[in-house]
Parts: sequence; C-alpha cells; structure tokens
Amino acid sequence: MIFKKLFGKDWRHYLEKGKKYYEDEHYADARYAFEEALQKLGDAGENNGAADEITGYLRETGNRLGLLNIAEAEHAIGRGDSAKAEENLRLALEFASDQTIRDKAETLMSSHRQETPPSLSSHVHSHSCTGCGTGAAAPAEESFPDDHLSAQERFELLVHPLPGDLPQRYAAMGERFVQGYLLVHEGKELEGGKIFQELLAGRESDVLLYEIALINCRHGHGDVGEQQLRQAIAINDMNPLCYLALVQLLADARRLTECIPLLNHMIDHQLLIEQAMVYLGDIYQGLGKEEDALQTYSDALNHPGAAKGAAERLVAILQKQNRHEEAAFLFKRYLKGCC
Repeated sequence: MIFKKLFGKDWRHYLEKGKKYYEDEHYADARYAFEEALQKLGDAGENNGAADEITGYLRETGNRLGLLNIAEAEHAIGRGDSAKAEENLRLALEFASDQTIRDKAETLMSSHRQETPPSLSSHVHSHSCTGCGTGAAAPAEESFPDDHLSAQERFELLVHPLPGDLPQRYAAMGERFVQGYLLVHEGKELEGGKIFQELLAGRESDVLLYEIALINCRHGHGDVGEQQLRQAIAINDMNPLCYLALVQLLADARRLTECIPLLNHMIDHQLLIEQAMVYLGDIYQGLGKEEDALQTYSDALNHPGAAKGAAERLVAILQKQNRHEEAAFLFKRYLKGCC
C-alpha cells in the first residue's frame, strides 16, 4: 500500500491530464481522464470539493462531444449514411446533459426517421437494433461547414463506437494512421490503403491488416482480404472485428460451415457475443439446421442486445412450425412496441 501510494498516479494526475486534453480540444481523451480522476478520488476517500470540479468538467466534455456528434450526424445525413447518423445522434444523447443540445439531437433524430423509409442496413462497425435501421435521407437544412471538426476530432468520433479496447488501440496507432483512416472514411480508400500498407511494412498489426482487408474486399479482392483477416487473427485472436469481417466474407461466399468455429470462438471469448449468437443462428438456418438455430436464438434471448433480433427470428420459425402460442408470447415480450 505504501509503494502504491508513493508511486501510483492519483486523481490529481488524471485531473491535470484531462485539463490538458480539454485545452487541446481532445474532448474524448479528456473525458476518459476525468472519469479516471473521479474514480481515483473516490478510491482515496477524499472530499475536498474536487469531485464538483471533476464532475463539472465531465458535464462540459459531454456537452462538447454531444455537439460534435450532432455535427457528424448532419454530415452523415448529407452523405446518405443513415446508420452512421443514427449512431452519432445516440452518442450525442449519451454524452450531453445540456437540455438544449439534447433537444437538438432528439429533434434531428425524429425528423430523420420520419423522412427516411425503412430499409435493411448493416456495417461491420454498426451495433444498431436489427430491423430498426434506416436508409438514405435528404441533407438536413442546417449543416456545419466541412472544417467545423478538426482531423483529430473526426477520428475520435469515428473510432469511439468500436468495441472493447479498440478505440484506445486505434488512437495509439499514430498520426500517419489517423491520416489514412480519415482518407478511407472520406471515400479515398486507395490513398488511405497506401498509407496503411506503408505502415504495415514496418510492423505487425492486426489493426492494419483488418483495415487493408476491408478495402480489398470492397474492391472485389475477397481472396486477398480473407488471407489478411486470417493473418490478423493469427496476430491477435481477440480482435472481434477480424472475426466478424471474416464471417461476413465467408457467408457471402456461401461457405457457411466455415463460419461456425469462428462464431463459437467469439461466443466462448465474449467477443461481440450478442452479434455472434444471432449470426450463428442465421448460419444454422442457412444450413437447414432449424433446431440448432432455435436453440441458438433461444440462448441469445438472455443477452439484451441480441434479444430483439433473436426474438424476430424465433417468431418466424415458430409460426412456420405452427407453434403460434409460443410465437405470440415471444412477440408480446420482446417485440411489441419496437420502433
């Protein structure tokens, strides 16, 4: 305990670190630091007014991130990227405490949903509610100029929704990686991919291999992308995005049986387990293994993030089997009133 007190970083360290990030307008990093400061302060059992100061910074960084997410959502709507817009608006509501900012996000979300016809939308980074996705929409009336966000702010917003420790890992990849990542997300994939290849020449990285593999797959080089995804998994078998991308690649090629061990690995190691369970049920359905699909979807009901998607699929199967009472029960419990 003595050594921990002498050499450990206390709440003051993280408070000052957060202030520095805040002054540099790196609000996501600042928020992480302030959260750590508040945790350390609580662990120390001190009560000298510092908690109010840290909480104030947390509110302010949350509001700043809320505004940045609203700006990014408006850009996404203008590009017709409805899933990204929805994601950013949800993040704005998650971060912001200022009611004016929250009202703006809720108004934009409501008008966007009303103007947009339902359609199926999926992306390897998306965690949206299955069946509640939206398609393209017209640009919002109010829009921020392209230079409203700094490159670092745009990067932080893009990587923030990634699962687990990936936001921190992506942030640690360096400025050159940030440049390539932003180029890819601006539609300049070949330019961004060239930067990733240059970086890969000097290091082993599952992150770089994953990003390069996505570019190759989108440009019709699925065989190369598959090889790179498998190489990425060999480097780091706990990166969930590599497994998810490989599963989607194999499923598109109708190589369904090969998806099963990959999804089981994800489930066993708690890697995007909710998506993995629903995907596994889908694979079993595609293989004609209806009972295995039923069991997998039933297990997925125990996971809140997977329950709705699993229930939708279960209801369809149960109705097909004339098990209407069970289907009605699931519908009432999990699906009634869904957006």
